[in-house]
Amino acid sequence: MTKFLSFYLLSFLAFNLQAQRDVIYKNLENALNNKDHVYHLDLSRKKLTTFPLEILKLRHLEKINLSKNRLTDLPPQISNLKNVEVINLSKNNFTSFPLALTTLKSIEEIILSRNEIVAIPSEIKRIKSLKKLDLWSNELSEIPNEISELTNLKELDLRVIQFSEKEIERIISLLPNTKIYFSNSCNCGD
Repeated sequence: MTKFLSFYLLSFLAFNLQAQRDVIYKNLENALNNKDHVYHLDLSRKKLTTFPLEILKLRHLEKINLSKNRLTDLPPQISNLKNVEVINLSKNNFTSFPLALTTLKSIEEIILSRNEIVAIPSEIKRIKSLKKLDLWSNELSEIPNEISELTNLKELDLRVIQFSEKEIERIISLLPNTKIYFSNSCNCGD
């Protein structure tokens, strides 16, 4: 009987933990009131102009959605978010790739689509855990060679960015094991 009770208790605890992970907090105040149980935070469409530093108190945070805000940068303290695997920063006001993202050790997916990013820094090579990078609809003209050091990168979205044929070929050669999405190339700068 005790084996059955132990199994039941472990199953219940595992189910409870998964249920907590499935909750999406859409209000920072509510999240802070439950900070030990927050795994997914959605602060999209909140008109944020700066990254709320209170988010750093959410030590179990795995997914964060800050899309459709007015962010232009991220603080270096974001590196304190040790468990973040997915960050959505689409439709903000970024003109450069946020360097703070290169300090996230567990990050697997970065979504920066629909910003105005003009360059990717060489420091991108630090994000060894990255599997998916979405840069769809930015103002890039080239990708740094250092992106080839992202050996876990499985998917790179570069649609709605006008690269020359030569640059497309170079990017493909840098990432032979990555699925890369391009729009049709332009005849610019060849």
